[in-house]
Amino acid sequence: MKHRLFASTVLYVVAVVAVAFAGPAAAEDAELKTSWGVPDLQGTWDFRSITPLERPAAFGDKATLTAEEAAEWEERRRQERAARVTSGVQDVDPSQGDVDVGYNSFWLDLGDKVSGTMRTSLVIDPPNGRVPALTDDARRRSNERYALWGQPPAGPEERNTYERCIVGFNAGPPMTPGAYNNMMEIFQSPGYVAIMTEMINDHRVIPTDGREHADESMRFWKGDSSGVWDGDTFVVTTKNYTEHTAFRGTGPNLVLTERFTRTGPDALLYEYTVNDPESYEAPWTSALEMRRSDDPVLEYACHEGNRAMTLMLRGARHREQEGKAEDGKDWLASWYGGQNRVDAAREALEAAKEEQDQ
Repeated sequence: MKHRLFASTVLYVVAVVAVAFAGPAAAEDAELKTSWGVPDLQGTWDFRSITPLERPAAFGDKATLTAEEAAEWEERRRQERAARVTSGVQDVDPSQGDVDVGYNSFWLDLGDKVSGTMRTSLVIDPPNGRVPALTDDARRRSNERYALWGQPPAGPEERNTYERCIVGFNAGPPMTPGAYNNMMEIFQSPGYVAIMTEMINDHRVIPTDGREHADESMRFWKGDSSGVWDGDTFVVTTKNYTEHTAFRGTGPNLVLTERFTRTGPDALLYEYTVNDPESYEAPWTSALEMRRSDDPVLEYACHEGNRAMTLMLRGARHREQEGKAEDGKDWLASWYGGQNRVDAAREALEAAKEEQDQ
């Protein structure tokens, strides 16, 4: 009798302890689910990160950071930023007057934290942390863009989609850390996930039933996205981009796969895979842990008070009237990688043309 009583007491204590430990975990899991049972991705997420896209050569084969190394890196970046802001010295191309000053260090918001993945690069595949090489065709397209953007525009079509406030430069898809406006907000309902980015307030409404994409004859600035749940991960496939939408040299036949996974109450793992054989010699994947933010996603009034496009086109018509339409080939070259980058693009195109003519 005593043995049975003792055994019952032990089982009771074990059960109570198990419930005590399981209770908080179960409650936390419930908080990460919507009322209809799928992971809750909703909220405002901050994707700023000082982790570079590609692994710096100094890290060699080192894929991850220790906590001490991450803290040291973050402190060094904070000191560098403070020094730039307080020095009053800006990296301005003298030939461009004060045009570049509008984007000086004071206004940039790159963040001061490494990605929660603790990796030395955002690229996780290939294992070397480097983006695969561009194909010859992708390099040609890139050179054509740089050569075009480095000269005065004759019309709005000769400016990129960022300047025209059509697509934000970090809004994606894919979403990537940029100079500012590194925020996005997710909304959910049964059957749909909506993503709104702070940059130009771009938004996507993504069905979650894995439906077929639109016909390839239909092209979209941000591509055509279709999603499906794979366990606790929301997987989104995007294709049917326009020929004018290029992410790091990609073409209109890019197939982008994004993965959204809640990894904690205040963390969202965001991964994307670039698959574009016409532009890259191999697919590659990037991963970034976004952080929950209490800050609101503000309106980005891209064209409010913006007379840049109007004045550029007025200037082009004026130069045409004066017979100087071909002058000023180095216009705003510093915005597009510097004069050396623009000159290299022009030289590569000329060399290719000469080779073709022979």
